[in-house]
Amino acid sequence: MEKKPENFYEIELKSVFDKAKYDQLNDYLNSNEKFKLFNTESITTEFYKADADKTDIRLRNSDKTIELVCKKGLVTKICRKEIKIPLASMEHLEHLKQVLDFLPLEKQPKTLKHKQEFIYKFRDYDYCLCLQHIENFAYLLEVEFLADKDDSELHEPNLLAILKELGLELIDGEKFLKRVEDYKAGKITIDYPV
Repeated sequence: MEKKPENFYEIELKSVFDKAKYDQLNDYLNSNEKFKLFNTESITTEFYKADADKTDIRLRNSDKTIELVCKKGLVTKICRKEIKIPLASMEHLEHLKQVLDFLPLEKQPKTLKHKQEFIYKFRDYDYCLCLQHIENFAYLLEVEFLADKDDSELHEPNLLAILKELGLELIDGEKFLKRVEDYKAGKITIDYPV
């Protein structure tokens, strides 16, 4: 089945932790019936920053996904506008990469993310829990809801409650942005302090 372009608001909160907590969460989410695994994927992403408002363009590929993604908003914001456009082939992705390299965009380091995505029905909504190991960057969990409009005021209490239920703390925005900057500068490894 052909994938269609998507245009939505991503309402999400993140938590960063160490390998021991990652292993514990991995076991818990995969063994508890209330969390329904629906996707496992290792995805390579190339990033291009577009402006001071932190709009970025991403080229993603895996054995399941080849797409262009545009996100508007700082990575630590609870709600960001997102547009996904599926690409027909790796050849199309490579041509698009050449086009982006021509433009006055700031190219960011490439990432390799190993992720598992779970659906969790909580207070009458289906939330996505995305457990991730981003090589040489972090272990993290994103709890998210995709919406047609910015409903973050409605979903934020639920997202926070899910993090609390899992024994996780919300990321410290300033520390997380520092971690991103250090990663871009090649200053961190996966053992970088949380």
